Amino acid sequence: MVFALAVSVALLAQEKPAKDGGSHLGTWQLASVKYGDSKEFSDYPKARRRLKMITATHFNWVDYDVKTGTVASSAGGRYNLKDEAYVETIDFIGEGMETYLGKKQVFNIKIDGDKLTQAGQLSDGTKIEEVWKRVR
Repeated sequence: MVFALAVSVALLAQEKPAKDGGSHLGTWQLASVKYGDSKEFSDYPKARRRLKMITATHFNWVDYDVKTGTVASSAGGRYNLKDEAYVETIDFIGEGMETYLGKKQVFNIKIDGDKLTQAGQLSDGTKIEEVWKRVR
């Protein structure tokens, strides 16, 4: 898992996001979420950080405790993007993510400046809507 994260970060260092912030490539931090049947967005907990790195061919996200640096969960793999249709294929996982390994997660994404909104349904049926802020 650490190796996969290091490879993702190294690949990202070689890529530059579009100057207008319109590119999906880069490093993103989860800012707010709406999961399941929630009607309202909730801020992501300040005690945790979830970062998502997207390269030209792969993605990886990691969720960790800000104070201890301990990874709580992670996943990554390949993705396809056509217009706003964004489909992730989970090729590797951290603890607790076994349900998603090898499965496709289907979303729509929209990029507005330094904000990426990702909405869809996970392979287990869970509805999600996430707002990510560009870190790099």
